[in-house]
Amino acid sequence: MNIYNLFYKAPAPEGIEERNAHIIGGGIAGLAAAVFLIDDAGMPGKNITLYEKRNSLGGCCDAYSGEAGYICPGERELEPFMECLWYLCSKIPSLEDPSISVLDESVRANKDMPIHSESRLLCKQGHIYEKVHDYRMSPELLLKMEHFTSIPEKDLEDMTIEDYFGKDSEFFHSSLWWCYHSMLAFKPYHSALEAQRYFNRFGLLNRLDYLEGILHTKRNDKDSVIKPIHKWLEDQGVAFRMDTAVYDLEMDEACNTVYGIKIKNQETIPVRAQDYVLLTSGSMMTNASYGDNTHIAEINRDTEDMGLFTVWKNLAARNKKFGNPDKFLSHIDKTKWMSFFLTVEDYPEFFERLEKMTGSKSGTGGGITFMDSGWEMSLVIYDRDYFPDQREKNRDVLWGDGLFGERIGSYIKKPMAECTGNEIIEEMLYHFGMLDMKDEVLAHSHISTCMMPYITSQFMPRKESDRPTIIPKDCTNLALIGQYVEVPRDVVFTIETSVRTPLEAVYMLTCLDKEIIEVNPARYDLRYIKERVMKFGGMKGKITEEDLPKINPLKLWLGKAKLIKELLKKANEIPPYYIMYPGRDKSIALKDSVLKPQFPKDSR
Repeated sequence: MNIYNLFYKAPAPEGIEERNAHIIGGGIAGLAAAVFLIDDAGMPGKNITLYEKRNSLGGCCDAYSGEAGYICPGERELEPFMECLWYLCSKIPSLEDPSISVLDESVRANKDMPIHSESRLLCKQGHIYEKVHDYRMSPELLLKMEHFTSIPEKDLEDMTIEDYFGKDSEFFHSSLWWCYHSMLAFKPYHSALEAQRYFNRFGLLNRLDYLEGILHTKRNDKDSVIKPIHKWLEDQGVAFRMDTAVYDLEMDEACNTVYGIKIKNQETIPVRAQDYVLLTSGSMMTNASYGDNTHIAEINRDTEDMGLFTVWKNLAARNKKFGNPDKFLSHIDKTKWMSFFLTVEDYPEFFERLEKMTGSKSGTGGGITFMDSGWEMSLVIYDRDYFPDQREKNRDVLWGDGLFGERIGSYIKKPMAECTGNEIIEEMLYHFGMLDMKDEVLAHSHISTCMMPYITSQFMPRKESDRPTIIPKDCTNLALIGQYVEVPRDVVFTIETSVRTPLEAVYMLTCLDKEIIEVNPARYDLRYIKERVMKFGGMKGKITEEDLPKINPLKLWLGKAKLIKELLKKANEIPPYYIMYPGRDKSIALKDSVLKPQFPKDSR
């Protein structure tokens, strides 16, 4: 973080008060765009209009409290170096305590309830996988991994992860892959280029088996982030046009300047040449469908109404500078998966048993993955503050997903996509080894399920040109924001991308005299590189001469004893990578075990 540039208050661009901004899409990207236009670029809030197809804001960050339980289709993994997100949160007062910011509230929540897992991977119906912390690789895979993180991106275009490593590679059986792909929703047929960016972008990969460095907001994203931003924008005079479906933009023949916004079943809204249009070019929640205890969440394969994807497709059909949306939107069976959100009311015994067996208090254990689940089910157990009314209603909650819902379940012998919520609960209890609680859990549970056809569409193999730039070539008043634009060095499928893209869009459109926040350069940090090499090589403590054969990626010349001695001295002087464990006891991040989970340990 560059404090010198970050907190510099740049002068408002000349004439900004005479311009209007049209923001299309009411997810976090659109909301963030409005905040940056007002607070960074100095545009009056009354000059901004936001258009949203639904009657609710938040997009992927949406969540609802119902009479029977909660609906919350998504789950976010946050980390300290999501600089644009935390910069945004530093501007917005908390709804519960306006004297502090959303950032302050989040930091306090993580200090009080830091995440540290010792039950990250389970197998054999409630056994901790004993090699969960063992990332050791063969010398051949270590070399291939080193090459993977350093190869030019152009060499990975249109390549899948299994294209690079090999379909039968030991990589796909490693603890690293299990911790990595189950948390981030990567599959072997997804983009090698995107996978490389993740490995280079996040330093927390070194302790991913403990989930240290993963942060959370005080409550769910809707209550902790979306609602406070919405209120702040309303106080600034921003206009919100809900239930307003944009399906196309009117542009000049060269597709450089927007002069109209086409609204379904309504008028075309005129846009002046000096005004700005910021378009969220698609939502991974498009055409999501819902189920519950007794109803299946059906797969919606409709391509007639694809929400904001329709706008992107219309633009791309007119000019190739808008990218190639079909690369991401034509493979539903490779981009879909299901999530579920379980509410258990008046039966705390189930969550008390989970706390005892995992060793983690609810809200502090992070993700759990069942390695031998046919559906590849994972889940996250939340605390009783995840929704504001949980405690008064005596409710406990957890979120889960199944990355391969087309496969047959281990206990329920059919695909997850064909299951009711109650059947998904039974499958979960089977993998926990807790079927003895089935009747009571089912009697006290409400479950919402969600089938999302495009949830990992941004992970499909691609070329750099398949995603448009934030401001497409020669565009004068249009910027594209969200998950489907090209941001060098940063990754997709994060809330950070949904905030970074509008920040960059606002700065570039308005010609604001302020540096754009740098993407965290973890890939260049020797501390991170050293720890990664040691982790993958199975080394602890100081690097010794005996360890050198394990560090083939460093390509050390082994011909000179004096050189070797000097190199080892320098390597061992490199301090540990910045400890990202958010709790107050920083020694936890240096220990192998601090909890006492009662799940037994086992191999697969």
